Amino acid sequence: MITQDDLFSLGVLKRTHNDDLPEFVFVQRDGLFVPFRSEEIASLMGEEIWIQRSDIEEIEDGVFLWQDLVGYTVLDERENGEWTKVGVIANVDESTINTLATLEDGRMMPLHEDFITDIDMEAHELHVRLPFEL
Repeated sequence: MITQDDLFSLGVLKRTHNDDLPEFVFVQRDGLFVPFRSEEIASLMGEEIWIQRSDIEEIEDGVFLWQDLVGYTVLDERENGEWTKVGVIANVDESTINTLATLEDGRMMPLHEDFITDIDMEAHELHVRLPFEL
């Protein structure tokens, strides 16, 4: 069975003229990821489209996808130098102009390079310096 960890979200489908899609795309229905042939994509307008991570071209070392941050603990550095746990990333939404992380408690925060100070891949931590308190 295909799980969300096996997939990468391309976002919400708004137009259908992309010839670079793999043979199958996936849509979540009733908690399951259902495959559709790429040529059926016109029938999926307005739906979030997923592809298998294995269909993504090999990524350079040291480069990651925003979706890879799901499960990471977010730590915010305060002005006094102390770290505060903000939460754990449950989802990443790249379907809008601003990439947003949804935390497990439902709060949302922007994933913007200006706010990120470090990504500790071994500890699964995202270190940020937010200009506001979550």
